[in-house]
Amino acid sequence: MTAFPTECHGGASCELAQIVEGPIPFFSLCEHHAMPFFGRAYVAYVAHEQIIGISKLTRLVRVITRRFGVQERMTHQVADELMRLMNAHGVAVYLEAHHLCTQMRGVREDSPMTRTTAYRGTYENDAALRGEFLDLSGLRGGAR
Repeated sequence: MTAFPTECHGGASCELAQIVEGPIPFFSLCEHHAMPFFGRAYVAYVAHEQIIGISKLTRLVRVITRRFGVQERMTHQVADELMRLMNAHGVAVYLEAHHLCTQMRGVREDSPMTRTTAYRGTYENDAALRGEFLDLSGLRGGAR
């Protein structure tokens, strides 16, 4: 993915606007049960010296979720890769998914929703920024 320069030209205090994208639909396969899970992702970042095209956020989520894996790891992989690509001030990732393994076998839940988050940089220490991410994503208050 290509990163583009921002109007920030160095220094720790050049934080720019928060960018929030979602919902991003995804489909994946559970590495434990070889059964599908599917859901939506919300991704945000506070840029530093580089940004990426908005469509690249969707592409990154889909590249990572199209493999066998577990939702928990995928959430962190998206966050880590965004930090690596852009050296952002911070990254937030939220994934919610229905896992067919819990609906078709084992506990046989009716409509389970698994939610995972990963926060990097400024999102880790700034509750207001995390709250703004949840508000902008329509996630505040849990289930929708």
